[in-house]
Amino acid sequence: MTDRPDTTVGSALRLALAGYRRGMDQLLADAGFPERRFPEGRVLRMCAERPDLTISDIGRALGITRQGASKIVAGLRQHGYVDVTPSAADGREKILTLTPRAETYLTALREARQAIETRLREEIGAKEVEGLIRALAIVAGDDVGQRAGVPASPVIRALQLWDAEESP
Repeated sequence: MTDRPDTTVGSALRLALAGYRRGMDQLLADAGFPERRFPEGRVLRMCAERPDLTISDIGRALGITRQGASKIVAGLRQHGYVDVTPSAADGREKILTLTPRAETYLTALREARQAIETRLREEIGAKEVEGLIRALAIVAGDDVGQRAGVPASPVIRALQLWDAEESP
């Protein structure tokens, strides 16, 4: 047994992802949002991008059933992030509207993501961060499979949703 830390790429990536998530969670908790759950941020961003978004639209975008999407929306509604109103076009559908709390959350999410990136750039330098991003793109496959028409695995889809959740 050695005192040397594990230096494999896989271990470093797992630790980096865990640290990134912890950092985001802490910054969001400090901003007053301790109850963050996946994929709520992504759904809120979808609502911000499309004012006529329905529960069915969320299910399709996340690749889940309408029932699953309804469960996510119920949680968002319970936490005061969305209002749900009947659709004028289809009474069976519900339209989601962001609340001021959701707008504040989305701002805090962008600021937390930027704070982590700024800290990294300050600690290792902009050039090194760009190199890191290039290296991670290589590890990720640089979307080669998707360009070739290969469907993403459930794990890759989940990671893409996480990435979308934390993007501006």
